[in-house]
Amino acid sequence: MAMTMRNWWFVLPSLSLLAAPACGDNGGSTTGSTGTDGTTEPATTDGTATDSTSEPSNPSSPATSDTPTTDGTTTTTDPTVGTTDAPGTTTEAPGTTTDDTTTGTTGPVEPGPEDIPEIPDDGMPSSAHFKKVPLGMSDAAQGYWEYTPPGYGGGEKYPLMIFLHGIGENGNGDSELDKVPNNGPPKLQKNDQWDTSLPFVVLSPQHPGGGCPGPGEVHSFIEFALTHYDINPARVYLTGLSCGAIGSWNYLGEFLDEQIAAMVPIAGDGKGAFNKAQCELGRVPIWAFHGDADPTVNVSGTIQPVEGLQACDPKPDVEMVIYPGVGHDSWTKTYDLSAGHDIYAWMLERYKQ
Repeated sequence: MAMTMRNWWFVLPSLSLLAAPACGDNGGSTTGSTGTDGTTEPATTDGTATDSTSEPSNPSSPATSDTPTTDGTTTTTDPTVGTTDAPGTTTEAPGTTTDDTTTGTTGPVEPGPEDIPEIPDDGMPSSAHFKKVPLGMSDAAQGYWEYTPPGYGGGEKYPLMIFLHGIGENGNGDSELDKVPNNGPPKLQKNDQWDTSLPFVVLSPQHPGGGCPGPGEVHSFIEFALTHYDINPARVYLTGLSCGAIGSWNYLGEFLDEQIAAMVPIAGDGKGAFNKAQCELGRVPIWAFHGDADPTVNVSGTIQPVEGLQACDPKPDVEMVIYPGVGHDSWTKTYDLSAGHDIYAWMLERYKQ
């Protein structure tokens, strides 16, 4: 079932939320409350919901789905991938200017940090807005998957979500790119389970080679996205699972709030990042998730950096959810919102000023 959040923008609190600095200015951090699972979570997150080879963005043909089951496993049908145009484009190229009829000049529409475009209901499933952009088909150093919301391409600036996959989805950015939608937001988008009223441009790059994505790799891809898509630079969000969450933590330890407004790492390890940046890590709001029975990445990788940050003065906007009895896959129930933690509304409540 697709997540339902139509008209969410009428109910978001009016918040002045900046990445909450620690060791100095807390910049509008929010405090947490105790969740039903005995862990802390931000008080603003009470929403619940049910759990192509070509150049990059006119909508492509829907892809068929991996169908989640109640026990967290999936059944897979053959995906039908669509074909597309150039990255980030609809009727105009990304970053194109619009005519200003009041001044008679031509220039980009510059949003305020709080501005979010209204998303029309075009009657199309999320897979119609989702496509692959293989390595060499764009200026990016990686192949990636692209989702653009309905109405994108008219010159308005949109929030950007970067999703970093796990190590099992590493690949060459071309013939192996179909591995990326195995989990997370791209899986939901491919399977028509993504709420198309959400305003994010979602880009999911494929990490080449072994290991996890490095800070410089993530930084460069975000720079590519900011220069090739119509993005509000005050609203850039980073999320990842497992190796992608480790890469997210390490990126944050290196670049802090230079590019991003908030981060959601799931089943990652932020101990190294906290050891490197200490309380400065709290300059970016963080909502971290982990299962306490994770045999792959120990839960201490989330608990230790979050508790360390929560001890900083002033306390930054940093919280965590630890799922009791959950193993490594703590991301499915988080990304599809079936656990009751609305990470997407939480992101949109935070932006850089």
